[in-house]
Amino acid sequence: MKVEKSLKLAHTSSVLISVILNALLVVGLFTFITLSSGMERDTTTVMVIDPVNQEDIEELEEEIVEEVQEPDDLDELVDFTLDTPMDTQFEQETEAVADVTNTDVSSLSDLMSDVSSPVVMTGLLVGRTPRARQAAAARYGRGLEKFSEPAVMKSLEWLRDHQAADGSWNKQGTKSRGNVGYTGLALLAFLAHGETPASLEFGDTVSRGLRFLVENQDSKGVFRPAGGHTVYGHAMATYAMAEAYTMTDTILLREPLQRGVKVIMDGQMENGGYDYEYKKENRNDVSVGAWHVQALKASSIALHDDPEVKKYFQHAMDGMVFGSSVNSDGARSFAYTVNNAGKLGNGNHPILSSAGTLGLYLSGRSKSKEARQALKYIERFTNSDLLPQWGNLKSAGSSTYGGEIMLWYYTVQAFFQENPDGKNFTRYMASMVKALAQNQAEDGHWDCYTENGKKQGPVFNTSLAALGLMVYYRYLPTTQADNIKPAEATFDVDEDDGDIGFEI
Repeated sequence: MKVEKSLKLAHTSSVLISVILNALLVVGLFTFITLSSGMERDTTTVMVIDPVNQEDIEELEEEIVEEVQEPDDLDELVDFTLDTPMDTQFEQETEAVADVTNTDVSSLSDLMSDVSSPVVMTGLLVGRTPRARQAAAARYGRGLEKFSEPAVMKSLEWLRDHQAADGSWNKQGTKSRGNVGYTGLALLAFLAHGETPASLEFGDTVSRGLRFLVENQDSKGVFRPAGGHTVYGHAMATYAMAEAYTMTDTILLREPLQRGVKVIMDGQMENGGYDYEYKKENRNDVSVGAWHVQALKASSIALHDDPEVKKYFQHAMDGMVFGSSVNSDGARSFAYTVNNAGKLGNGNHPILSSAGTLGLYLSGRSKSKEARQALKYIERFTNSDLLPQWGNLKSAGSSTYGGEIMLWYYTVQAFFQENPDGKNFTRYMASMVKALAQNQAEDGHWDCYTENGKKQGPVFNTSLAALGLMVYYRYLPTTQADNIKPAEATFDVDEDDGDIGFEI
């Protein structure tokens, strides 16, 4: 009997305890919900980028290559050995400019450092805002962005730490006075990442670089000292000035840009080409033309209200396509030089063939037969023997003067503009990211592995490597408007120019 009473008591106690515990849980849950309803939801998004791991990147590259079919029916490899090296050097004595600019730069530093409004961009450059960069890299990176983005940041930090006191960069990044060519290239890398004078980490670097360019423009509008050949440095400085003006809308940059563009337009030959020191004689240098096509494209965006700039931009592209390229069996390659009689020098140039293809897309000619032919020629660079591989001396650009990284810079952009979801870009980008991410110096710079590439110096190679890795968002694809889904705002598409705008 006592046992039975004990069991009943135990059962009653158990039920009572269970009821109390459940009641406490209900009260606690009710309290949590009540308090949470009055709290602001944390919508902070954190992007975690893993450090580069060699095994991971090899596994990722193999996975991407397996998803993409091998290009069929590639032409046999062409011997690209050149009789005469391509001269892209722009190193020279860095004397002060004697005939200084007419632009008043007395308040430039203060103005640039005070710029605090957010970057508002449309068209091809709209992908450079922080949120858009992350979205574009995720959209087109297929996982590679977790290796490319840390490499980009290391390279920008290296460039920042190797800027001279006057705001310039020189060939070796030694902090001694540089020239406008290397300064323009380095600034392009920062601008591609969306960095302006208002940026927290790199704002002072960008501001001092821009001031150096403005203060070193002479009364004729030429940016000096520009290097061994004025045309290269001037084009690169104008290119950077155009992007900076587009991104900041700072009025003090407009006049130097306009004067720099006028030099380019006045220096254009009748056939659309360019030569050293803007001579108009019997030599069309396609390497020079390639940088001027890029500078004019950026200037046509910045000075969109000036129809003359677009006209000269298109004619510069004519000078590359119709004056210096050859169609052979449906594949169009570009030469290094051409004279007035149409004789080509150093034909089938790999770097300039990629540069010419890129220009065709940036100039809105993606559907032309010339673009199809040029693409067919550079598609051979996706052959396993010609894909970016560090140390590969069989690659297409190894024997050319600009070096391997310069070839990668042009080719990856051309494939991205052709189709960022296509087999050419996905295959080429995977190999390039692997080559660069695994062979970046500990301090963040790159030295090309070929002798001709090494001659260009670490500032040149680091700037171009970083620009190649930022292809996802630097210039959004001109041919992929239908693939871009606007989230908050849409912008008109300029069908003639090929520029597209979107907000991610």
